[in-house]
Amino acid sequence: MRVLFVYPNLNTQMGFNHGLAAISAVLKVNGHETRLVNLNEKLPPVPSTQDLMDLIAEWQPGMVAFSTITQQYPKALELAQSLRAAQATGALELPPLVVGGIHPTLVPGEVMGDGVWDHVGRGECEMALLELVQRIEAGESPDDVQNFVSWIGGVRPSASPQAEQWRVNPVGEFPELKDLPEPDYELFETDRITASKGGWFSLMSSRGCPYRCSYCLNHKIIDLYREDLGRGVGKLNAFRFRPAHLMMKEIRTVLKNHKGIETFIFDDDLFTQNVEHALEMCKAYEESEINIPFVVNAHVKRLDPRVAQALASAGAKILKMGIECGSQRVRSKVLKRHMTKSDIIETVESCEEYGLHTSAFVMIGLPTETRDERMETVDILAESRVGRFRCSYFFPFPGTDSWQMSVDAGHVDLEQLAKQTDFTWASALDFGEEENLFIAKLGRCFSWFVNARMDHFGAAPASARYRTVVEEILAMDRATWEAFEPHVSARDAELSAACIEAGELHYAIKYNDFMGVRSDFFLAEEEGREWFTASARPTREEVERVQQGVEVRG
Repeated sequence: MRVLFVYPNLNTQMGFNHGLAAISAVLKVNGHETRLVNLNEKLPPVPSTQDLMDLIAEWQPGMVAFSTITQQYPKALELAQSLRAAQATGALELPPLVVGGIHPTLVPGEVMGDGVWDHVGRGECEMALLELVQRIEAGESPDDVQNFVSWIGGVRPSASPQAEQWRVNPVGEFPELKDLPEPDYELFETDRITASKGGWFSLMSSRGCPYRCSYCLNHKIIDLYREDLGRGVGKLNAFRFRPAHLMMKEIRTVLKNHKGIETFIFDDDLFTQNVEHALEMCKAYEESEINIPFVVNAHVKRLDPRVAQALASAGAKILKMGIECGSQRVRSKVLKRHMTKSDIIETVESCEEYGLHTSAFVMIGLPTETRDERMETVDILAESRVGRFRCSYFFPFPGTDSWQMSVDAGHVDLEQLAKQTDFTWASALDFGEEENLFIAKLGRCFSWFVNARMDHFGAAPASARYRTVVEEILAMDRATWEAFEPHVSARDAELSAACIEAGELHYAIKYNDFMGVRSDFFLAEEEGREWFTASARPTREEVERVQQGVEVRG
């Protein structure tokens, strides 16, 4: 069978969908054909609805399968409704429409109730979609395939769908990563995407996460499998690893087929969580002499010194970690992230002792968070002097504990939520006009706020100049701020240039509009040299020596 995948990914970051790459690979090794319609404005021209219809008419797939997250579901639904309308008029012969991804997994009843889908996937569907394809191709009943919500008897009602008309089939086992074929990166415009991302290429060596953060989707998926399979978490095999020798084989295939790769990023939720796997991966990577820097994700409280040392030895460039919030109350009570300020600071220091540049994820606009607690997030970055940080606005995913918390607090702005395509440009919560304006300013100019506070935690000559500009934007009313906001990046470049000229350590907006990067790192990177590794707190004299072309090592 021919399966056409549709991936709405508009007005957000560009990259691979690892789920689609895995599913496509399973289908292909079992004799099926796949193609992808990838809707992303960074990969122009963006296919129109008519383009999709024309492709369906020309290629005649036996299934059209959408993959979507919550923010992109409105676009997926819009496309599906257009396809159904064309089908109703006889303008298009339409095969079964299937939708999967995290949004259908968390709220399958709502998605099925939209009345346009023949099948709604829940959980990890590599083997389940293969079975569904085989059933449909063989003309067999498709309504009892594991992982899918399907219409009883395989017949979609023409109007007013009701829950008693569909069957919710239990999920099957989590797929074993060692048994899956290499991902089908060729499904995507791989070289074009890699070039657009500055040579960064995404891989995954594990799936799953053992934590239960209130805003995250992972534990909700585990709860789904635990309920459907009737087993405890420890017997679900939810946290799985692809053996190091298979990952090295995959990497060699990628390097053989694609040029211009400058950095690998392991998008595992927690690369460092399983010490044995992390050490095995680092050893294999180093022995394979791949010689390409790589990036991993870690938990603040789960970085074994042996792993940190192995990462550095193998060529790790950046270690990313979720700090999320500076307030102990918000971290523990709202986010269910149980870590202390000392844990965070000590982990940053430990990483950089081994030469690992640290990157922190932080969120603003959290439910029940006060103004002072928002500023605690600024302070934890100013004090720890993490290598870089990536700021996003909290987004309440339906089905998560944080969604209910946001609803109970009366913060959810349904109109904003419906039109939001990601969580990097605006908040979907409403805290009142005054606080909404403050959150908008903080999110867009986060680096400035951090720079302005660094002198509270040690020498930081740049703080004085940034404190002035922070005071300026805080005094702006809504109209003045909205006129100023488009010029933030240009103003940041001016401020950073002045700091560089004066030899002042600071954070500047680099690589994208929501990331602040410490100046010792980006100066060294721009000049093709290694950055400081001693303490993440270089002196003014050390910064000046870098600017003068003298390499400084800790």
